[in-house]
Amino acid sequence: MSDARIEVRLLPKGCGPKHGAPVDIVYVDVCEFAQAKLEIDEGLQIIAKHVHSPVAINVFDMEHAYTTTSDGLCVEGAIVAFAAADGGKIHPEFGRLFCKEREVTPATFVREPHLKLGYERFSGRKLFIGPDPVKKIVPLHNVAISGRVVNNNSGTEVMDCVTMEEMLVPILGQLQILRDQDILWGITGKEISVGIGCTIIEDYSRSQQFLKCKPGDTAHNSGVYAQTLKARLPCIVAPKDVLAKAILDALDFGLRPACELGCSPAVLQVAAAYGVELNAYNITPAARLELAAIGINVDTLAQTAPALSREQIIRQADTIIPGVENAARIKSEQVIEKIRIKV
Repeated sequence: MSDARIEVRLLPKGCGPKHGAPVDIVYVDVCEFAQAKLEIDEGLQIIAKHVHSPVAINVFDMEHAYTTTSDGLCVEGAIVAFAAADGGKIHPEFGRLFCKEREVTPATFVREPHLKLGYERFSGRKLFIGPDPVKKIVPLHNVAISGRVVNNNSGTEVMDCVTMEEMLVPILGQLQILRDQDILWGITGKEISVGIGCTIIEDYSRSQQFLKCKPGDTAHNSGVYAQTLKARLPCIVAPKDVLAKAILDALDFGLRPACELGCSPAVLQVAAAYGVELNAYNITPAARLELAAIGINVDTLAQTAPALSREQIIRQADTIIPGVENAARIKSEQVIEKIRIKV
């Protein structure tokens, strides 16, 4: 009898601000499956049966992959598969999706210039963002569904579809959990609600097959209401100094807001404090309206922002980057349970 085990990280249902995680959420590194000589589908089934309760499962590759954020930052580590399970079962049609391995070449940069950073900085790693639309049934959302569990937008939004309770888990926060590092949790707030719509053109994106929102525009196009779309949901994100460093890395590489990067409040505020051109001429009226509704005037921001060094911005990130109400920075180990599941 095999004594092999796979280690997973479990965020229990109810853990977190407001109603907390709406279902159990499991994070696992694909290397755990490889070491146990399991295919990903086999590992997912083992986790589903062990947890048994409604659970979202995200499978990461922390060693060989990289991914992007919604506003175009490139970061190490990526979700390569995501699933939903209930009662120990994964729905055979809707319950699991693999993310697509992207081939990135210099020709890719014509359409997706933000990927230059990942291509050069993470040489040898593979790019994963969202799934291949040919291999999914749900026509729009990149979602896995089993029973009560909805694991949406390629593993970054989790919902109980009976109670309709939802939690946002952006990719940077999940990467912190996989690294056993600090997380920031609280209520999403208006700035992040606007920011997640300030996206970029991206193929096989986390939310849909071909994301067509050019840098400087808004995918939400919701005017003053954009700030309300996700504002009251609990969230788990990376601490703001971690986000600031990722933005600064992109700016130091030569990527710019509203050109290669999105015009999210976080990107704009860090760029303004760093003395980087905001390219306000490229920010559309629709995006300007959403940003103005949360107090960001793209025409005057550069003049009113402090002039700070990279190190100063990282130290002062909590005051520079807006977003997350009632934010609490905690060690991820305080809330994540590490479980070793027998294969």
